[in-house]
Amino acid sequence: MKNEKSVIINISNLNYIIMGLMIRLLRLNRFPILKQLQIEEALYRTPDSGNWIIINNGTPEPIVIVGATGKADKLVNLEEVESRGIQTMKRFSGGGTVVADENTLFTSILLEFETLKQLFPSLSTSASTSTSNSTSSSSSSINVGNIYPKDIMNWSANSFYKHVFQEQLDFTLQENDYAFGKQKFGGNAQSFSKHKFLHHTSFLYDFKDDHMMACLKQPDKIPEYRQNRDHLSFLCKLKDRYQSKDHIINNLLKTINNLPTSPIINEVTLEEAEQFLLNPHPKSNQLFDYNLKNWKDIINEYNPK
Repeated sequence: MKNEKSVIINISNLNYIIMGLMIRLLRLNRFPILKQLQIEEALYRTPDSGNWIIINNGTPEPIVIVGATGKADKLVNLEEVESRGIQTMKRFSGGGTVVADENTLFTSILLEFETLKQLFPSLSTSASTSTSNSTSSSSSSINVGNIYPKDIMNWSANSFYKHVFQEQLDFTLQENDYAFGKQKFGGNAQSFSKHKFLHHTSFLYDFKDDHMMACLKQPDKIPEYRQNRDHLSFLCKLKDRYQSKDHIINNLLKTINNLPTSPIINEVTLEEAEQFLLNPHPKSNQLFDYNLKNWKDIINEYNPK
């Protein structure tokens, strides 16, 4: 009987793999976010790269990250950032601006739409009632099989991260941000293609108040719920609710392992993910050149070992 059960489980697993219900999990620790975003762009732009969830416990050096359409001089106090020896980068996805460091927890969800529909069949039905009046950035009019960017934002909060932060009764999605009540602790960015989407988040476990106030300008366009508050009044720190980042990471892993329909979770190595960098693909991540006062392509490209 033991052997029969083993055979059934293996066949079931094989069916999941054939159906595409396998998710690769990449866990990183203090890995440079610039390199992570280069890997993510390769995964996102490579056809048939599969489904991925990436967790990175902090980036070793402080860095300012601006969204794809962001203007550095409008969002960042460039002279101050340069004087502190902090790099400014533009990521390939949209979203806002953040000062990240070793106390930022990064998560990325890259899923094919067909996989998402198999995991959450009700999403297709509920999303079909959505309209293009979405407020989730310039991509709000994108509609892939009746799934809009705002639908993904709502799904991420109500079907995924609400389980990660289940101890916090005031966890909520405020426009495009994760918040406790009206205080933001997680900022999101998304990218959409014909067959897949990328949803990645910067969670503020802790941050240096001085960095946040001195390095970032008050943006011209702010979410309504911010009510023109300064950075410190608007943001909160996860460390005030959790004893360690490990607690949150463990909640993340439990949520991943308890996804509906029990997909295969295949934990992979950094080296396996790096291989996708070898595939030809557009490369949009950039660094700000403080001398030229402009964005520049990354010359010393990140190459896998």
